[in-house]
Amino acid sequence: MKHGKHICETLKAIRSEIASANEIDYTPTPCDHEGDCAGTCPACESEMRWIERQLRVRHALGKAITIVGVSMALTMAASAATPSSLNQRKKKTKHRQRTSKVSTTKVYTTVGNVVPMKPQLLTTSDTKATGDEARKLEARTMGVVSRFMPHPDSIYTNVEVEAFYPKGDEALDSLIRDQLYIPDEILEPIREVGGTVKARCIAKALVERDGTISDAVIEKTTTAAIFDEEALRVVKNLPKLNPATIENVPVRSWKLIPVEFVYDFSPKD
Repeated sequence: MKHGKHICETLKAIRSEIASANEIDYTPTPCDHEGDCAGTCPACESEMRWIERQLRVRHALGKAITIVGVSMALTMAASAATPSSLNQRKKKTKHRQRTSKVSTTKVYTTVGNVVPMKPQLLTTSDTKATGDEARKLEARTMGVVSRFMPHPDSIYTNVEVEAFYPKGDEALDSLIRDQLYIPDEILEPIREVGGTVKARCIAKALVERDGTISDAVIEKTTTAAIFDEEALRVVKNLPKLNPATIENVPVRSWKLIPVEFVYDFSPKD
């Protein structure tokens, strides 16, 4: 009975952790069962199915999903599904070796409908702890994280390190200014009246995992098509950047790059 109750409480904790990590309003139903139990019941299974439906709704809305304690939940469920397992455990010695396996899966937001990663268990914690010590160990290992495996076609939007130009932002701005070209016939009327032209747009570049820029679009326009087109031309032909990373793994991502046009034809003193 004691072990069954422990399984029940552990599964409730896992459900609560999943709900909290995904901003799902969930309060476990108090268990009023008396006597021996297998650690799960129709009420527990109903709560888990409700949480699963809420996760599917989040996924359909394009929101990130975090799943905690999957390995522990599967282990507990498998043990609870075997009625004889409780009796078998009683026959084992008190100081048996105990293995605790817990994983946390982070799902990073992507653009499109491609599954962004394949989680794999990274760490297994083995110990001879029993009773309260074992439960403390399980609590400590709840932070174990799966190894990140990016999908080659996914574009990630909430990266840990954004793509960047190796020589710095100022060097990138200088490089862009040197590459911009506006025909003289466009600038000649302004030169004649001695005026100044200032325009600024923001280009959004798609940086591949190897750092190359494969595409670019205008995120914020200058309102002048010729300037926007020239900004896209220059951005698409920039040298390689350092790609964005998640857990030190390169991923595809968008990078915002400002482009400024400044032409000063004011009379010189």
